[in-house]
Amino acid sequence: MKNMITTCIIFFLMIFILFFASKYIVLTCDKLLDVSSEIEENIVNNNWDESYMLSFELLNIYEGHVANLTLFLNHTDFDNIYSEVIKLSQYSKCKNKDEALSSIHVVKTLINQVKELESISIGNIF
Repeated sequence: MKNMITTCIIFFLMIFILFFASKYIVLTCDKLLDVSSEIEENIVNNNWDESYMLSFELLNIYEGHVANLTLFLNHTDFDNIYSEVIKLSQYSKCKNKDEALSSIHVVKTLINQVKELESISIGNIF
């Protein structure tokens, strides 16, 4: 009887922690998407200095949260995001609009994929 109670407690504790971890990942992705949208607006409006500064803000947010996120998700997803954010900062510095826009779209797509992986659905459970 003790084993069954202990197992149930561990199971519910794990579900509780995974629920909050999922919410943390979604909130972090939302924060990254907000900054990415601001960068995209600045690139479209040719506001290169602001987009360059925001790319570093995006990098700081990313680096601040990536250690916690890789505990729950595949690190290769985050490595791809990191490399695109680095490229984006250099494209903004060089004022290369085509490459900067394509890079920011890749960043947003990768972040949305991570967010979709964390949504609770039948496909993600099985």
